[in-house]
Amino acid sequence: MGTSSGTATDARTGALPNLVIAGVGKAGTTSLFWYLAQHPDVCASDVKEIQYFTPLSEGDGVLPPIADYAGHFRDCQGERFRLEASPQYFHGGAPIVEAMRTLLPSPRVIVMFRDPVDRLWSQFRFMRSRLADLPEGMRFEDYVTACRKVRDGNEPFSPENRLYWTIQGGFYDEYLDPWVDGFGDDLRVIFFEDLAGAPEGVTLDACTWLGLEPPGPGAISYSVENRTIQYRSRWLQRFALAANREGRLGDKRRLKEPLRKVYYALNRRPEAERMAPDTRRELEALFAPGNAALAARLRSFGYLQLPAWLTRAESPTDTHPPD
Repeated sequence: MGTSSGTATDARTGALPNLVIAGVGKAGTTSLFWYLAQHPDVCASDVKEIQYFTPLSEGDGVLPPIADYAGHFRDCQGERFRLEASPQYFHGGAPIVEAMRTLLPSPRVIVMFRDPVDRLWSQFRFMRSRLADLPEGMRFEDYVTACRKVRDGNEPFSPENRLYWTIQGGFYDEYLDPWVDGFGDDLRVIFFEDLAGAPEGVTLDACTWLGLEPPGPGAISYSVENRTIQYRSRWLQRFALAANREGRLGDKRRLKEPLRKVYYALNRRPEAERMAPDTRRELEALFAPGNAALAARLRSFGYLQLPAWLTRAESPTDTHPPD
């Protein structure tokens, strides 16, 4: 592990996070980050995705000065937990786990999983909504083909193929073991489907795991964060993306929520697009072995209430509900 400055002793001063949402993308990490950040005994980083450890898996292996990392928590006032969320960490595996164990003070880690088929669809639509990420007019089936090429070719992650890493990244079982080995009982798996269906219950359960007092009634706003929308006006979408990137509203969530509702009313296109049934069946078959392996691993760790996409993989003769 390389680092330009800073030592483990520096990290033990209490300025660094001890609660990290480590992945995965498009699985509710932004929403859970926001829910936990509202707890009075949790201090969240000034930006959600610091990505301090990503150079170990996606860069030159040299970490920035640790003081830069600590600077994202300069407003903390002695809260029990300092929280950050960088969904890229999960797929970084052992090098990131080792660095977190070395540098962070007794960290607790949350990993979030989502049906990899739904996550692939969501990621495609999200990147398309970003206007510049994917080739204009690219169809979902073409995106799937490009992603399968990365998976079938066993291509390592690179800047060139990062847009098409989503299928590879959906084989969660291939990345889980270093996190379990490194954190044991300090690791918590949460499912997107549970969070979407019962955000308050999942958040309270996470607080219990952390040993935090339940927040009082109405103390937490359970708004849906980082939602992908299909837009009417390309110009309005470009303006909204620019405002978000420049941080004009990033630290003003109470203001951001009503403005976001207005924006959705003005520029959100009614949902009509759906994944083709044949494509879904193809993808479910592709992910089934990995999902079955993940289900078995999670049950061995004591996770008995699994979402439908995992229980289906355990019983492959079951059919998917009609579209």
